[in-house]
Amino acid sequence: MRIDWLEDLVALLDTGSVVEAAAARNISQSAFSRRIQVLENLMDVALIDRETKPNRPVVALRNHEQQVRQAVVQQRHLIKQIQIESRSGSRLVVVACQHAITTSLGPRIVKMVSSPGRAHVRLRSANLDECETLLMTGQADFSVTYRLPGEGGGGPSTLIEETHIADERLIPVYAADRMDELHKGLGVGELEIIAYPPDVFLGMSMNRHVLPQIESETSVTVVAETALTLAAMQMARAGIGVAWVPEALVSVDVSEGRLRDLSNTFDDLKMEIVGKRRLDNVQDLHVHIWKELAGIQDTHQAGVR
Repeated sequence: MRIDWLEDLVALLDTGSVVEAAAARNISQSAFSRRIQVLENLMDVALIDRETKPNRPVVALRNHEQQVRQAVVQQRHLIKQIQIESRSGSRLVVVACQHAITTSLGPRIVKMVSSPGRAHVRLRSANLDECETLLMTGQADFSVTYRLPGEGGGGPSTLIEETHIADERLIPVYAADRMDELHKGLGVGELEIIAYPPDVFLGMSMNRHVLPQIESETSVTVVAETALTLAAMQMARAGIGVAWVPEALVSVDVSEGRLRDLSNTFDDLKMEIVGKRRLDNVQDLHVHIWKELAGIQDTHQAGVR
């Protein structure tokens, strides 16, 4: 549907009448009415209630107001992106990242991808399954996800190539100025934690490899649950509970004394960050980016020292 038609509908919804919508669109009432009639004929549906005075948008149109507005925003965004890429000569590269990686490693990925060939980067943040789906369906050029050492992979694939990008640790942290409260709880065998949902990668991994050992020695209480590592980190800083967060994300807070690394008290979780691409993706720019992905490891490790 043409963008001007959608904008006519938005003006009609905004003003509630044909007269005021025509004024908002800076055209005569008769010209606006003709445009609406063309759209009505195309859609084979009435868009204006002509039984009311003044004429108003029909109930069915008002019921779908949000979708109409979203369609306008999407079309404007599409047009803008085409204009930007046409004028700059840049090409769009889509990278699907797990949510936690988007926060911790995302800026490095964007900086690296956007450098060669003047690429325009779209970083898609999603869970593990969604990242894999985006890659396999061609909606993403690359995926960057976590994997536990010795797990996943499934052997060689004729469709997907993968590369090790970096090592990562999920480390337990807590507010440095609230350590007395933590020690008091541990003194009576109690620990309050921030947990991840059991149906996401970090939640499943924590439940399998970290919490069983802790729960065998301490009474663990989940005081909050979030799928976002950044939110978990902020709750740990507030002293709400111990949170396991990617080391790269909390390295500054730890070094500056806002958070305490509790790896000597509780188990951490060692992970790998893995990049994947489809083997049928042979564009020169994408091949160059693929070769550069492994180089992120140096800057990633430097960020956690």
